[in-house]
Formats: sequence, C-alpha cells, structure tokens
Amino acid sequence: MLPRLGGRRGLLGVLVVVLAVVLAGSAAVTGALGPLQQPSGDEVLDRVEQRYESAETATSTARVTVENETTSTTATVEVAAAADNRSRTIVTHDGTTYRMGSNGSVVWAVGPNHSAAWPVEAVEAGAAPDLSSPATGEAVVPDESDAQLPHEGAPEFNGSNVSATLVGTPTVDGISTYEVELTHPEVDATTSLWVAQDDYRVVRAVATDGTNRTVVAVQSTEFNVSIHESTFEPPNNRIALTTHDQYDDFAAAQQATDLTLPRLDGTFAEASVTVRQNETIVGQRYVTDDGNVSIVSTTATDRFDRVSENASTTTIDGQTVTVTTAEDRAIAAWTDDGVTTAVVVEGSTDRAVAVAGDLSR
Repeated sequence: MLPRLGGRRGLLGVLVVVLAVVLAGSAAVTGALGPLQQPSGDEVLDRVEQRYESAETATSTARVTVENETTSTTATVEVAAAADNRSRTIVTHDGTTYRMGSNGSVVWAVGPNHSAAWPVEAVEAGAAPDLSSPATGEAVVPDESDAQLPHEGAPEFNGSNVSATLVGTPTVDGISTYEVELTHPEVDATTSLWVAQDDYRVVRAVATDGTNRTVVAVQSTEFNVSIHESTFEPPNNRIALTTHDQYDDFAAAQQATDLTLPRLDGTFAEASVTVRQNETIVGQRYVTDDGNVSIVSTTATDRFDRVSENASTTTIDGQTVTVTTAEDRAIAAWTDDGVTTAVVVEGSTDRAVAVAGDLSR
C-alpha cells in the first residue's frame, strides 16, 4: 500500500459515523435528517487517505499554477507512486524538465545541468540539501539551502492540529465533489480540496498564504496500474551519491574533510560537510558580537559564479577578494589552490571584508 498521509481521528469520529448510519436506515427520519447524511470534512479527508493508502500504485498528472499580484507561472507535474516509499515526479516548466524520485533507498534529483542523490536516511533526518537546488542546474548566490550553510532547525509542525471543514458540494469539470477547507492554528494559510464524491480522489486543490496562490488542477488519476521498476531508479551514469553530515564541533568537521578549514575567532555554532560528484562543500556558522557569520569552503567551480556580478574587488594580504551583496547579506569570496572560500555576513560589505581579513591572517 502507499505511504499513509497521516491519521488524526479518534473514537468520537467513529461514533459519529455509526450514528449517521443508524439514522440513515430509518425511513421515518430520512427526509428530516437528509443533510446529516453528508460526510463531515474530517470524514471526507479520512476517506481520501484510505483511498490513496489502499492502492498498491497510483499515477497522476496535474497543472500547477503559482500566482501573486505581479506574476504567474505554470508547470505540468506528473507523479507516480508505489509501495515501499517509491515515487517519481516530473516537472515541466518553460520547456525545461526536472525529475526527482526515490527507489526506497536513494532520493535523487536531475535537472538540465545538475544531478544529485542522497540516502533516504539522510533526507528523513533532515540532513540532506534542498532538492530544488541541484535539480535546477542554475548557478546561485550561496545561501543556506544551496551552499549548505548550517542553519537553525525548522520548527516542528503538528499535523494532528489540521481542521477539515466541508464547505460545499460543487461540480468541477462535470464531477460532483466535496469541497473541504483545511486550516492549521500554527500556519497563516488555507488549503481547499475538491474531492470526487464517487471515489474520493482529489480533483483540485488551492492553497493561499496571503502572498501566493497555488492552484493544482488534477487532469488524471489512476490507481493500481502497472508501473515498471525502472520508473523509480535514478538515470544511469548521471548521479553520484551525495553525502551530507552535520557537526557541532570544529575538530569533528575538520576531521571529516581533506580541506583545510579556516577558523574564526568567535563562538563556533555548527558545520556541515557535503560531498557531491567529487565536489566538497563545507559550511561553518559562528556567532559573534556583531551577528552570525557563515564561512563556506568548496572545491565546486560554479557555486559563486553570480558573486562576480555587480561586484567589486579588493586585496587582502596579497589575495584578490571579490565583494558583493545578496539581499541583506554581504559576501567576500576568493579562490586559492583550487578551493574557494566565502564569508557571508549580515550587514555591510565592510564587515565581510573585515571578517575575510581575520581569516587570512
């Protein structure tokens, strides 16, 4: 069976269903209590979960549109899923295709110019890099998701607090549906699902967060279809396994890599060491009196390509250093003996240059 979406129901929900069945069986009250025969939002969500969980396999194709006040973008998404946590997703956007999936032991992502894979255990532990970064194949300004800078853990999300409310029974593309609104007390957003009344498959979903509105229009869904095993395997000869480990001690991080890591005169917070396709990326985070400082050391040749855009250069101890800004951060980067080092600080470029000078001595 497919992975469970997450159960939330208790004895009260069971009693409500039983009571509804008893009342529905009485001809004397059928007319008066007809509206009570409609499932609640929780019951609809339960039946959706059961429908997808009971399937050995499932495939689906959808058009996904993300829009806000200034822009709109649309992509086609194809999903295939099977038992044992196997899945594959294909996203086509502006003529470019990205693929990601899992064969149960390895999670992989492939884009036009980049590919990567991670052990499932690393992804489940939250230690793997963001899947979107290697899949895009774009050179990006180093940030906490792509350059593997350590960062504070994300807050835990309690899925049991989701509330489901049945708000209507509209017809969508000729299909009679239940419209269910999902809310969560910890999230400033809402999601609406339109679920087919006949077999409880999702035919439409809309999520809003106050800024963006995401619309998922499901074009087709099939259950228990034959899916070849190769669907879930990473493409041959394109992916080398990525390892990603985190450390709370400088000495342990240094021991985990052949790179000679710079060390800042501040409070060491954490570090990560990532090896991907013979490229090493090490991110360190320090806490200083002037704020957080991140230091990236990498053998990758394209991680800082955009740093040189609209940048200036300075010389520190005979070393040419490229200086630029990205959002509210300043970056100072240089390359020596095949290793690029970048200092990322909150604040001005003067501070980034000062920290880089401290490292160079």
